Amino acid sequence: MRILSLNFTPKGMGTYLRAFYFSRELARAGHAVTMATVSRTSRFRPLLSYKRDWIGEADEPRGKGPWVRLIEGPSWGHRFLPGSGWGPLDIWERIRALAFGDYDAVFGFEYQPNVSWPVYLTQWHKKYAFYSDWCDWFAGSSNRFRGWKLAHRVDAYFEEAIRFRAQRVSVTSKVLEQRALAIGIPREKVVYLPNGAPTDYILPRETREARRRLRLPGDLPTLVAVSNGDMRREMRIFHEVLRRVPQALFLIIGRVPPEALALAEQLALEDRLVRQGWVSDEDYPWALACADVCLCPLEDGLNDRARWPAKILDFLTAGRATVTNPVGEVAALFRSTGVGVLAEHSDEAFAADLCALLRAPERRRHLGDTARSVMEREWDWRVRGAQIAGMLPA
Repeated sequence: MRILSLNFTPKGMGTYLRAFYFSRELARAGHAVTMATVSRTSRFRPLLSYKRDWIGEADEPRGKGPWVRLIEGPSWGHRFLPGSGWGPLDIWERIRALAFGDYDAVFGFEYQPNVSWPVYLTQWHKKYAFYSDWCDWFAGSSNRFRGWKLAHRVDAYFEEAIRFRAQRVSVTSKVLEQRALAIGIPREKVVYLPNGAPTDYILPRETREARRRLRLPGDLPTLVAVSNGDMRREMRIFHEVLRRVPQALFLIIGRVPPEALALAEQLALEDRLVRQGWVSDEDYPWALACADVCLCPLEDGLNDRARWPAKILDFLTAGRATVTNPVGEVAALFRSTGVGVLAEHSDEAFAADLCALLRAPERRRHLGDTARSVMEREWDWRVRGAQIAGMLPA
């Protein structure tokens, strides 16, 4: 089959991960797959390449696949209006691709305008089968639109309406599965399909070598987190860690929000923070390998219950000891496999679990080895391949 995957985020960010690995598994199953995403480098012109791995592109397929044809749409206007996916040139290119292409199936990763509008405007006469992926409950809690209730209601309508056009709706969590059923999607059309682990991209690395590469001290207890929400809770937790382990460092990958930086200054944490910022795809596995322990605090609210935090799977794939909270899909994985530590929700309890691991190198190694083994055996995206391809008719 000829398949077009529509992803609403810029290349390499957010839902792009899920869309790329879905697309690659569809290509592995023998389909000709084109994936549309938003360019991070081109504002006004589309870019075309071919991908088979997370890192690197080619002008044309060379060697063994699976290959995905990648179209990076122009980014101009991506955030013209609240939310994202509003780029008019990007939307126009996708409409053209569907109107003049000969696709048998379209996979839509979420519902934003650059995913839903091309489908609404072309499906009626092109007659392709549409499949919808739901991996975040945006109108449930992720999108707030500065408290504009009307914008929130409109967003909720479009988030749900696109699902009714789909032959199948894949969901990343049990919360979204129940939401799909509650709005009237038939049970036989809903496919529970959690995120996967990129084990061919993120490989365990030697800690000292990783710290040399990032110019970090080789012998200090080091925590690692990836940018997550406003990050104030991470700062409070690290403050508690320093009470017990004053020599600890905290490496943060990605953007640190201003409110977190203000709190860090208030708590006098700055000289123990390493703000790495956004790292290249090549350096990301090395940055994870700097960790003695990775952390990702979760809130027991709708947002974290509905999503599958991919960064936690990255930590586990890197073979790092990981501490998080017993929320949603993460709780089920940690409880059933013993890949990491589930902390109580208070900052003090979370910090105590981190400190216990910092003082227990053998336990850290055991958790990291277990995590990597489980990711390879049960969570690799290739393990998900048959289920992804099975969404299509035999």
